[in-house]
Amino acid sequence: MVPKWYHGIMANLNIKDVPERLHKRLKRSAKAQGRSLNSYVIHVLQMSEDEHARRARMREGWEEYQEFMKSLPRLGDSTSWIREDRETDHGRA
Repeated sequence: MVPKWYHGIMANLNIKDVPERLHKRLKRSAKAQGRSLNSYVIHVLQMSEDEHARRARMREGWEEYQEFMKSLPRLGDSTSWIREDRETDHGRA
């Protein structure tokens, strides 16, 4: 069975000096999910990279928001407006 993420061209990645405790945890997690260690590590790497990309998009959005807020005219203290609104009837009975 070919995994759904397989597109025909794959690179090999050799990871050296993996701490023994981490290796055991990865193997245990892979087994718990019914995956091979290789498949599980690819899954974890993909999820990590997706999260990294999502956070980058959020940072860009935050920067755009901050620039937008800077472009708005500054409003003074709204206390007087609120008092005025409370003191007027505005057509209410």
